[in-house]
Amino acid sequence: MRYRVFLDTNVLLSGIFFEGNESRILDLVELDLATSEDAVNELRRVIEKKLKYLKERTLEIALSETEKALSDVVIIPRAKYSHKIKEAQTLIKHKKDVPILAAVLYTKPDYFLTGDSHFFTGKIKSILNVVTTKDFLAKIK
Repeated sequence: MRYRVFLDTNVLLSGIFFEGNESRILDLVELDLATSEDAVNELRRVIEKKLKYLKERTLEIALSETEKALSDVVIIPRAKYSHKIKEAQTLIKHKKDVPILAAVLYTKPDYFLTGDSHFFTGKIKSILNVVTTKDFLAKIK
């Protein structure tokens, strides 16, 4: 069975740069992966912030690897989910997570994978299948 899976920024970051459950998710060909323009922008900001003290070439390599990893992920443009911002604001208090949640609400994935505890509230879990990568991998075995 194919699953439509929305990936949060932390899952993308861990999946691209570290071995583990998140990298396994990125390698699974039977998944239709998606994320948002806001998540990708946040991902790039985090990479640039973490690597700003290293050589410029190191940053270029990291960003290049990021682009390669994202080539198999559908990136939802903000214009497609901006109408869901108000709804997302009623569901989550953490302002930086509002655009991500809006994108998830728009996308209506089978699973929303995140390691961010702000998304694991009763309200959100009542309308979305929010899970960690570990729990997701256990479910699809």
